[in-house]
Amino acid sequence: MDELLTAISAHATTRVVRKGATIVYQSEIPRSAFIVKKGLVRAYTISSSGEERIVSLHAKHDVFPMAWIYGETSSTLFYYEATSDCELICVPKDILLQNVMKSPSLLQMMLKYSVNEYTAMLLRITALEQATAAEKIAMTFYYLLVRHGVERKPGEFTINFKMTQSMIASLVGLTRESTAINIKLLQKKQIITYSNFIYIVNKPALERFVGEDGFKDLKL
Repeated sequence: MDELLTAISAHATTRVVRKGATIVYQSEIPRSAFIVKKGLVRAYTISSSGEERIVSLHAKHDVFPMAWIYGETSSTLFYYEATSDCELICVPKDILLQNVMKSPSLLQMMLKYSVNEYTAMLLRITALEQATAAEKIAMTFYYLLVRHGVERKPGEFTINFKMTQSMIASLVGLTRESTAINIKLLQKKQIITYSNFIYIVNKPALERFVGEDGFKDLKL
């Protein structure tokens, strides 16, 4: 990602966004593409009952909104909001795409980034299809591990940003109370540990719990 930031530096600006501020509204045509330099951004939608549902989370070096950047949509599909104080790098999408397309290494980097995001979102869909709340939350942690996890020790991945139980509940579509109960269950089974809203996931224990042997071959 440093190579991309260097390539676009002459055309990029940095925008500071405070926690809780909306970056882009649903159906808005953005003025630029965004790269997260610091902080956490959530993409969310609002259900017919008026409830906010988190679609995805974007942390350091993430690029958004990808569908709009690559011309798959004419406007944004979701709301984007800063869940912490953020620094965002803003660059015209044409400049971003021109630099990516003319550099094989940048093109490969963006392809790998897109494949990682695609894989993670498949796990996110799988999480929502699970029968029990515990399985939904466990698979959601698998999504977070693949998308945002950093391996600090063999088999132990830190999700490198703070998450409240309300955020996890919104990701899964459960009540905060049910989410809290099942997080404690996963903690009791030594699948996750957490302190100060930072979660650590034990990948082998998680795989045993969800019973999906095929996930063991994922290269993170």
